[in-house]
Amino acid sequence: MITERSWKAARRYVLPPLAAGAAFLLAGWRRSGLLALGTAGATLAFFRDPERPLEPEPDVVYAAADGFVTEIEEAHEPWIPGGEAVRISTFLSIHNVHVNRSPVRGSIVKMEELPGRFVPAFLGGAKDENHQNRIAIDGPRGRAVVVQIVGMVARKISSWIEVGESVKTGQRIGLIHFGSRTDVLLPAGSAEPLVRPGDRVRAGQTPLARYKGEAIP
Repeated sequence: MITERSWKAARRYVLPPLAAGAAFLLAGWRRSGLLALGTAGATLAFFRDPERPLEPEPDVVYAAADGFVTEIEEAHEPWIPGGEAVRISTFLSIHNVHVNRSPVRGSIVKMEELPGRFVPAFLGGAKDENHQNRIAIDGPRGRAVVVQIVGMVARKISSWIEVGESVKTGQRIGLIHFGSRTDVLLPAGSAEPLVRPGDRVRAGQTPLARYKGEAIP
């Protein structure tokens, strides 16, 4: 499924090979034309944006991205009160859906885009060095921080939210173009991870962590 927002992000990559393919076919270059059209189709598929209905549990933090979990670690995060957090990182390969979703419900209180390098997103240094977009969400269980990190291919993030906006759990918040990484950070000790490194997750569907203590409706 391609939505209007995902098409706006996709068209810069899809239209050139589509036009080239049509031109090649009109010129009688069938093989080149089909190859260009196939490239356009494969690129468009990358920007798919499927519907994912969710009835969230109030004490669960859900995956913000499709892919596989690469790290669960303690981290220093200045946007988390007290500065100490647990970080759960998901690597998105070129085959995954790249639409990110909010892991919790709440209000967008901070956003910041940081310039940086474009090393492969699966490398550990990407979390500190790569170009990224940071989002702080204040919800019933405190603050969650989502960090969208670009890879080495397209190097672009499309953001679909603004500061001051309220989001639901599983709501689309943006799209990272091609290979990338998405981190979810929670206050240290506030939640128990429900995944392990190597687990595959789906944005807005896979439980990532469960808050400790009594659930808040």
